[in-house]
Amino acid sequence: MDNIIELNTDKMEPPAVGNDLFENRTAVAEMRGADQAEVSILLLAYNRLDKTRRCVESILDNTKGISYELVLLDNGSTDGTLQYFKTIPYDRKRIIHITKNLGPANAFLGFSVNDFGSFICSVANDLILTPHWLDNLLICMKSDPRIGIVNAVSSNTSNLQDIGLTYKSYEDMQAKAAQFNRSDPRKWEDRQRLITLGTLYRKEVLLAGGWPTADMGFFHDFIDDDVTFKIRRLGYRTVLAGDTWICHDHDLRSGEGKDPVEFQQSLTIGRENFREKYFGVDAWEDVNNYYIPYLKHFPPPSIKTSARVLGVDVRCGTPILDIKNWLRKVGIFQTELSAFTQDPKYWVDLKTICTGPVLCDREEFLADAFLPGYFDYVIADRPLNRYHEPQKILDDLFMLCKSGGIVACKLKNTFSFQEYAHLLGQWDIYDREYAYPIPVETINRALSILGTVRAVIAVPFDLNEDSRQVVNSLIPEEFPKNRRSELLHRMLCREYLFITEKR
Repeated sequence: MDNIIELNTDKMEPPAVGNDLFENRTAVAEMRGADQAEVSILLLAYNRLDKTRRCVESILDNTKGISYELVLLDNGSTDGTLQYFKTIPYDRKRIIHITKNLGPANAFLGFSVNDFGSFICSVANDLILTPHWLDNLLICMKSDPRIGIVNAVSSNTSNLQDIGLTYKSYEDMQAKAAQFNRSDPRKWEDRQRLITLGTLYRKEVLLAGGWPTADMGFFHDFIDDDVTFKIRRLGYRTVLAGDTWICHDHDLRSGEGKDPVEFQQSLTIGRENFREKYFGVDAWEDVNNYYIPYLKHFPPPSIKTSARVLGVDVRCGTPILDIKNWLRKVGIFQTELSAFTQDPKYWVDLKTICTGPVLCDREEFLADAFLPGYFDYVIADRPLNRYHEPQKILDDLFMLCKSGGIVACKLKNTFSFQEYAHLLGQWDIYDREYAYPIPVETINRALSILGTVRAVIAVPFDLNEDSRQVVNSLIPEEFPKNRRSELLHRMLCREYLFITEKR
């Protein structure tokens, strides 16, 4: 007997040919039936019925005035989740029952993204949705056709996406979220990567990147990193909506409910797999070089409407994105990013975030790569004393910056406990990349000739208290007490960040 599946395309038209890939992708994504909802909310649930029930109720209570459908995925639950899904009082719902749990990513293999609306929102059952959550995400998404993914901020997450609203009860939480969730384009941040919680996708992104979006090779950890990198490399922006908070009801302190040893192994393997896939790019070291904690030390921008920012050896580009987002918060929405790198593995990711030139060359050609006095901000993330000619690099940075602009540069602290430990034969903790032993006072004097030093920030090593005590024990007992604190502070400093205004 023939098994025929009929697809009714009577009310559909072939896509119109656009001017580029992005227009063509949009045209294909809009080939949907007239009765399809604008947004498909995908809720994945595996047991934890109480949390599932609360999640669904929060969606129904807080999603108003939007054409949406509920796609309810029961991922092999044994606690009555399927029966509950059948009772949900919402007409536009589809229920997908998976008989055996094969992992959260594999739950999406059995159906096509073509069946969804123009936007797809992925929701886990440990999320509690809040007033205007989807309205705000859609406003952000629709503001630019090149935005491919928008993510809300939340509680209990990482990647500087955690906004810890304090509340006393469920009702208090929803009331405070209602006050927080006010659409504000100044709070939209371009990010290199996102932890995907309450994430809104543009349909054409999923069509272009393949469905499911995640690489099935990443079983657990680094799936989020891979998804974001893939979407950026398709030419789309990946945005964190800082104006939209949702509750992630998950205790990260418990190790996400995983065995600690298995969890660490998963991180180690996932990290190495990511480096292999992206040809040496590290999802942590090459992306987590944030400038967000130091932006309070930058002087208020003197520019009013637009800005030009140059990143020099900023790895994948997080520091210059941080500057762009900071400028956006004060009302400067037009920021041109440019970049210079000596390592070709960063070129592609820098191209995904820059609207200005992105050049890969040796350090001696930096001064010839851009117009003198062109940039409002010049950000050099590689420490000056790791360059072959530190003074020349410093001169080049200031030459490219306009008068009154800001130069941010770093110095590797070669007087840290790492150097001391190296003298004692501790090679396992030694930083083997060479740096000239230049004192911080020397760089400070050189900068004072070129401009006004606004801040000198000592960036500490990420050490726990036990490790700090070990470092303290390295200082001889006979060392004067009045200098002991000063010496310990210097030993615990990883590098110095200088923020200088050019004359």
